[in-house]
Amino acid sequence: MDSVGTDIDASGKVLSKEELILRRERAGRCVTCGVKCYEKTFRLFNKRVPLTVPGQVLNGICLRCHPEEQLAASVTAELSDSSNNTSTRSISVGKMMAQKLKFSKKKSETAPCSEESDEPRGSSSSITDHSTSYLRRMTPRPSSLTEDLKDAASIMQQLENYQIDDEHHSKCTDEVNDTASTSEKDALQALNQQDLSYADIVNIMAKNPQLAVMNEGLYALSLIHELDSNTAEETVNYGGFDVIINAMDVCAKDGIAQVNACKVIFIACLNGENVQRDIARAGAMKSLRNSIESFSDDEIVLEGCLLALSSLCIVEDNIVYMLEGDLIDQVIITMNGHLDCGGLQEHGCVILGLLARNVEARRRISKACGFNSIVISMAINHGDVEVQCQALTAVRAFCAIDDDSCKVLLATSGAVSAVLEAMKAHPDLNRVHEIGCDVIRLLSLGRNDDNYRLLGENGAYTVVVRSMWSHSQNIAIQERAVEALAVLSEHSNNVPVILDAGGIEAVLAAMHTFAESPHVQIKGCAMLSNFASAVDSIKVKIVDEGALDVIVMAMVLHSDNEEIQVRAVILLRKLCIKENVQRMITANISPVITVVEETLGDKLHEETSYIVAQLENAG
Repeated sequence: MDSVGTDIDASGKVLSKEELILRRERAGRCVTCGVKCYEKTFRLFNKRVPLTVPGQVLNGICLRCHPEEQLAASVTAELSDSSNNTSTRSISVGKMMAQKLKFSKKKSETAPCSEESDEPRGSSSSITDHSTSYLRRMTPRPSSLTEDLKDAASIMQQLENYQIDDEHHSKCTDEVNDTASTSEKDALQALNQQDLSYADIVNIMAKNPQLAVMNEGLYALSLIHELDSNTAEETVNYGGFDVIINAMDVCAKDGIAQVNACKVIFIACLNGENVQRDIARAGAMKSLRNSIESFSDDEIVLEGCLLALSSLCIVEDNIVYMLEGDLIDQVIITMNGHLDCGGLQEHGCVILGLLARNVEARRRISKACGFNSIVISMAINHGDVEVQCQALTAVRAFCAIDDDSCKVLLATSGAVSAVLEAMKAHPDLNRVHEIGCDVIRLLSLGRNDDNYRLLGENGAYTVVVRSMWSHSQNIAIQERAVEALAVLSEHSNNVPVILDAGGIEAVLAAMHTFAESPHVQIKGCAMLSNFASAVDSIKVKIVDEGALDVIVMAMVLHSDNEEIQVRAVILLRKLCIKENVQRMITANISPVITVVEETLGDKLHEETSYIVAQLENAG
């Protein structure tokens, strides 16, 4: 009994721990330390009035024993006060909780996670910092229970002030009891029990679809950050997500309920496509759209809505629900209206990137100036890595579509400049440079003169080469960068610029470092071959930088790769000028050419014959 102290009854008998806790509960005291938490008056449906004693007790909560409850309790009190003069409550979570959640948010974004961290145990590598931060945000218990107590206190005050007779007293008591049926009270009491399973909570909500129960149920579900796949599949099979989406609609005017519902949807969606499909089928998109409209000024609710939508759009089949009504327009309007909210912008970019797979969705995004929204988001949140990565991913998704109009619209919206600025601002981040180099490659594939011009004017070639040197050991970045330079160098006007940026040296270094990568060798030979099509001075420079040893190594290590052999021989043919022949002899080119002549003579006879003749003549 060390944790609760000791006590004795009237006869001097020392009470057991259980007896002491029961006595303190009945007396309205903290079961741990015994401080007075509730005022005993005459009873109304077995409820007591919570006390507030500055520094000790807040709304019936002992702050000495439960300091972690102070924040949630104080927010609940504010919510109660804010609803005194309105019959239809629309709780703005953002306005009432933003300052109180500031510390919690800062901690979740900056503090390293330990084994005792409150990071969701069901989180995976797909969960970003913004998503984790959102899940960690504290929401108070639904205000419905507090409302009952407030109403009870109001009626008690009437009885004391005006000395209502027994008949009126009975009428007032009946009025309070009518507001909460026995089943509803039982359901609320059940939802406040510890260790309820996911299925238990959903079942209680399904059997008691009243607002207070639905609200409390969403809160209880939002605290379960680890939903195993078996439970998720059971919830699908028994229509549990229909109950959850219905609860979101029932509590449509309560911002806290909407936040909790968004958390529940996001966590559930981590269990795969079947769950994502079922939640969308249950009407989640429509409910989220209504929430976006109802809480258009509340960033916390809006961030949750876009987080949930981004999880649902992963399944391409669910995009059809995004096309119902104006939901795509609402997402873009939300992004444009809250530009400096990093989490909201991140999730919005994810949604737009996932929608790129659908022709009609692309048309609507273009019509609503969604490309501009992505670019502006990158500019405003230039220091937010997650926003930059998701915006870059969205740009890449649109560029990867076989639709040059998307590439042109992105370029004219300022995407080229935004991508390059992201790479400059985050020189050490692999993800930014991997995606950035890929975007530049894809923009180049459009063969659009305006895109080439914009890439050149914004220094794309220099940025790509710098990226290669800064991330010399990252094969993903090297592969994309080499391919980008290979595509860009197909345009003869770009060759001198790439040359000045050190493109030849960077590509040869990549080919040497990743000699066993077929992709690097193929694209490296392609890029050097484009350069070797220019003036002889560039051909000499390529050889001066050690290209011959690299090419021979590629041919030896990939002797069974026909494409590498073909590209290497074509490159050697271009390099085989008088100034380079002696170096080719020194580099022992003849043996590899002989092997190629034997295996691919029918395809490369002209090239191999020319090289052999030049080498023999020089010898």
